[in-house]
Amino acid sequence: MVDISIAELPARADQHDFNTPMRRKMRKMLDIVGWTVVLLLLFVGLSSLVSRVVLLNSEFSKEVVNIGNGVSNFDIRYIQHYFVAGVHLLFGLIVYVFAPFQFMTSIRKRFIGFHRWSGRAWMISGAVAGFTGAFFGVVWPFTGHQGFGLLQTGINAIIGPYTLFCLYKAYSNIRARNFGEHREWMIRTFALMLGVATQRVLMIILTVLTGIGREPMFAPAMIAGMIINIVVAEYWIALTKTPGSGHRHWKDLDRRTAS
Repeated sequence: MVDISIAELPARADQHDFNTPMRRKMRKMLDIVGWTVVLLLLFVGLSSLVSRVVLLNSEFSKEVVNIGNGVSNFDIRYIQHYFVAGVHLLFGLIVYVFAPFQFMTSIRKRFIGFHRWSGRAWMISGAVAGFTGAFFGVVWPFTGHQGFGLLQTGINAIIGPYTLFCLYKAYSNIRARNFGEHREWMIRTFALMLGVATQRVLMIILTVLTGIGREPMFAPAMIAGMIINIVVAEYWIALTKTPGSGHRHWKDLDRRTAS
């Protein structure tokens, strides 16, 4: 990779805006806060995923006539459509486990081989998990194809294809060696995949504050979670977009500016 120092970058308005002390402080602070929130959301997402796996294992260890007895309307879908649910959960686990490694600069610099093969596994898993998750939400929504279920169907029909589009853009840009664009589309993809975890957190908070049940809260919390993650991702992309082609990482330029 060609090394371009700040002195060699063209003196343009975007370079000046990128190098302001306030922006450097914002990046440093939000990097810490952001990773804390991301790890929390990963924990929430993994906890939800593991609970579904435990549910399936518990139910299918029963006698056939007792499978599904006493299971909620939300969870029964996983039992009725266990194959699609199992595929979604398996590849979702890979997405959540490998996600942090895709965005760690130390991993990318020191273990480029690991970064590449894990990135391929992450993209493939993301495509499968994204498709099966959208398929599940569109074909078998929590509350059926009416009322709040129709709202859930609509948001899945939008977010699912958009997630796959972001994955395609991330893949096509890395193939073209457009590292800056690749990073931006990876951030967008990860933000969408964390949207489900954000939804879970919002549901807990909103149901406690409003007393509204899970059924009417599910779809609005999903919409809010996705919107929050998309907005935060776009703000982070704008804040960390480096001058020029954007192939240099913001930490490298900030470190050089400070030295």
